[in-house]
Amino acid sequence: MKEIAAIGARLTIICAAAALVLGVVNHFTAPRIAFLQEEKVKNALKQIAPEGEIGEARPLDDPVVLSYYPVVLNGETVSYIVELKGQGYGGDLQILAGYRRDGELTAAVLMANGETPGLGKNAEKAGYMDKFIGTGGERPVPVKKTQLLPQEAEGVSGSTVTFGGIARALSAGAEEVKLLEDLR
Repeated sequence: MKEIAAIGARLTIICAAAALVLGVVNHFTAPRIAFLQEEKVKNALKQIAPEGEIGEARPLDDPVVLSYYPVVLNGETVSYIVELKGQGYGGDLQILAGYRRDGELTAAVLMANGETPGLGKNAEKAGYMDKFIGTGGERPVPVKKTQLLPQEAEGVSGSTVTFGGIARALSAGAEEVKLLEDLR
């Protein structure tokens, strides 16, 4: 019995030491991680809307369309950047997407995801979002592989859940922008 208590005491000390070390490391790295995340968002915003002044984020009460940033040029709102949350195979898909005032998608960046390497992770590649650009206004956002051109559909084989999560989020973003414009 004494041996079990000794092992338990040693494990408790090891766990306490590990927790202390992790706490210290977190204390010193958390500000840097937050800074790098802010820089990533700033760079993505500028990539999506290279012209115009990007306003402050305005939160929305929606599980998919989380917030939007108005993009102002010469005193007039010319477009919107929308923060979206889709549902992929590996969990949440965080997306920033740019829309014209009529809901047409102009750019999109997948900010974070937990998708499978080699399949869903392909959504991070530069040309992945091209299949959605120009949709959402006059043309609906393709939410099924059958709505894509054959060569585009091949590019999402094996990652149907990821494609659907991104597509539904982008479609919801387009509809939200149309609602924002109707309220103007």
